[in-house]
Amino acid sequence: MNRRKGLGIDRFADWDVGRNYECVKLLGQGSYGAVCSAIHKPTGKKVAIKKMTGVFDDEIDCKRILRELHLLRKLKNSFVVTLFDIIKPRDLENFDTVYVVLGLSESDLKKVIKSAIFLETKHIATVVYNLLCGLKYLHSANILHRDLKPANVLINEDCSVQIADFGLSRSLAGV
Repeated sequence: MNRRKGLGIDRFADWDVGRNYECVKLLGQGSYGAVCSAIHKPTGKKVAIKKMTGVFDDEIDCKRILRELHLLRKLKNSFVVTLFDIIKPRDLENFDTVYVVLGLSESDLKKVIKSAIFLETKHIATVVYNLLCGLKYLHSANILHRDLKPANVLINEDCSVQIADFGLSRSLAGV
């Protein structure tokens, strides 16, 4: 059970992720909601769940969320975060929160830069190379990310990277 130490409060009580997922740890919060690590119960696979709240409160935000989901469905590359699932709301007539299941990475570049981790030149070169490969893929697919920053570059211990957060992205080809 996911409980705060000593408080007995379920920190994911307001996360409606259905029966197939179990939220494990809050990873971060942003302007569109929060992200947690989770387990896909049928397979045991570790995933990230992005909770986007108030998705219909603002038309521009709603379009950004829809655009991000549309692009993630189309983009299939090891340098781009993987969209695994969109959790179906219980009440299709009255919902304002969307749960998106994504590939889980160990960290992001912002956290790595702020940490005390020492990266050798070969690690930095590998990260930069992998990031450039991801950008090359996006540009070959006629996608402009438009919000590339360390927090949107997911990273693993092996220096593999995945570009994330496509809410401000644009397709030049109408994808």
